[in-house]
Amino acid sequence: MSDSDVKLEALSILCNATVTSLQSQSVVVGASVGNFLSSTMTIPGFISALMGRAGPNLLSVARSPQSQGGRIIIDEEEFFDPQYDYDFTDLQDTETFYRGGEVYERPCGWKRYALKVLDKYPDGNAWLGERGYCTTTESKPGEWPVSYHGTSKECARGIIIARFVPGAGQNYGRGIYSTPFISEAEPYTKTFTSTSTGYRYHVVLQNRVNPKYREKYNDDKYWLVPLSEGLSKEEEQEIVEKAIRPYALLVRRL
Repeated sequence: MSDSDVKLEALSILCNATVTSLQSQSVVVGASVGNFLSSTMTIPGFISALMGRAGPNLLSVARSPQSQGGRIIIDEEEFFDPQYDYDFTDLQDTETFYRGGEVYERPCGWKRYALKVLDKYPDGNAWLGERGYCTTTESKPGEWPVSYHGTSKECARGIIIARFVPGAGQNYGRGIYSTPFISEAEPYTKTFTSTSTGYRYHVVLQNRVNPKYREKYNDDKYWLVPLSEGLSKEEEQEIVEKAIRPYALLVRRL
């Protein structure tokens, strides 16, 4: 399969837009690459897209008569970090792993595509553990624990909110929900059919969650980053960026 095509298709599903890249010839037909360099989606802009908001780092290309939705452009070399990709497809763990001092249920059965998040946040890289490999079982100082975020809009129990949009009336309060268990996220995943491979896939976000902003519920199955009523969109986004950070796409072929 074409990893590049599948990654872009997965991003398109997550962002509810057509995601293309500077590396794709279709992006630069009739325009120079230089015209796009200052307006491509960055990692912080990805959070804006997940929250359904366009910000200064997110390009929503004007709709054409032939297009039903917006287009987001990324520079794959700046957005993805393939040296940290990892194929968990055929793995079954026999050891207990830890991240951020908490049990880390690795996404066995999935393929991980890493996002280029190193040096992208003003507080450094300690939140990510600053490791370059996946086999370490122990945590690093300052590391945040791992969570998974299903992205389906059809959330049967309303636990894991569609995209990263805060929703009112959830079981444990208003905010952003995720789970440390990949099995709990699976019922809420989005499904897409790849035009490049013809296969159907599930996609889930793998995140790090700041324990200072997190509440635990239902025997630790669900993690909530609370967002109080009355916050502006800018205030909500600031909290989200400090509290939960996507660092990989997880894709599984059905």
